Amino acid sequence: MSSTSLTFPVRNDQLPALREAIEQADRQTRAHGLTGCHLTRGPVEPMPWPDVNGVPIGAVAVQDVTVTFPLLQFQGWTVIAQVEHDGAAGSAVTALPPFEDEAADRIAHCDACGERGALTSYLLRHEDGSTMQLGMTCAGPYANLPVTVLRDLWNLIRCCLTAEPYEPDEVPPDLRLHVDQVLEYAVALTIQVGYVKRGGGWTTAEQVRALLLGGAGREALDQLHEHLRAAGNVESTAAAVRDWCLHGDAAASDYRRKLARAVAQDLAPADIGLVVSAVPMYLREAQRRLTTEDRESITATVTEVSPLASQWGERRRVRFTDGAGRRYAWDSMTQPFPEVGQRLRVTGRVVRNAVREGMVETYLTRCRVAPA
Repeated sequence: MSSTSLTFPVRNDQLPALREAIEQADRQTRAHGLTGCHLTRGPVEPMPWPDVNGVPIGAVAVQDVTVTFPLLQFQGWTVIAQVEHDGAAGSAVTALPPFEDEAADRIAHCDACGERGALTSYLLRHEDGSTMQLGMTCAGPYANLPVTVLRDLWNLIRCCLTAEPYEPDEVPPDLRLHVDQVLEYAVALTIQVGYVKRGGGWTTAEQVRALLLGGAGREALDQLHEHLRAAGNVESTAAAVRDWCLHGDAAASDYRRKLARAVAQDLAPADIGLVVSAVPMYLREAQRRLTTEDRESITATVTEVSPLASQWGERRRVRFTDGAGRRYAWDSMTQPFPEVGQRLRVTGRVVRNAVREGMVETYLTRCRVAPA
């Protein structure tokens, strides 16, 4: 057998580097009378892309490829491994399957000249099962091959053996994120800590990006995941935001048209900021649909009970939030006052809408409350 093949998966964006290694090795092997190197590609398929916790957040295009290259053989010997010796870091072995074990734990030496301390050596295996290790200086003349053939062919083999479609902390250029998950994260963070825009610190878009693609410290990510869990079920609100974005395709606003195009399919990481910005816009618009004199009935959780000055007796401002992140306030003199954390069914008349902490808050009056 004068050639062999390696089959492995690669991402589409990894192909150019692989092709370059193949072309370089092909030029050298053909120039010295060996069979060339070539690439065979399988069908392109989407591969789930996980976040740092292993949760699928999107997909990248991958395909199985087969790289065929010549074996370096002479007089019954076959070059089966390259060993790069480093006294401090240890040896790095690149071995053809299934010879990994034979190449392990090799010390730096050459069986031909007896030299020790070579930076790179090659392991050869005879058809009778015996092995021989040659330093780079001796390997070329001994095998009647220029060092460039050995070097470029083993660069290619290393490229094939170390190809890994998923690399933690890497963001492939063709990564496409699930829109629903981006919106769910954005909704949860907006509900829990409010929407943070540029200039206000660590923005909501940056927080969502950290949750999806990493880059933040472990402690910061843990805090963000606590916010997600505390927000509870946000799927319906995220779906409503996406539907609102999609219906902006025919709007006069260029911003709304961009949103519609972005959420129509899985999105690129560069679009995270655009899509996240839709959450507060949707919540404000949804809440502003409540006009004065509308009768509104909500199931909400009490988030704050604070005293108000009054000459007529005790008075409290009670704030609520529903599961969709909308905020409400009621100035009450009805005792007993609700307590923070209570889940209530509140029915009242809309007085006005106001902006508080970057979110619209709807003020209610003449409220009736009951346990939810």
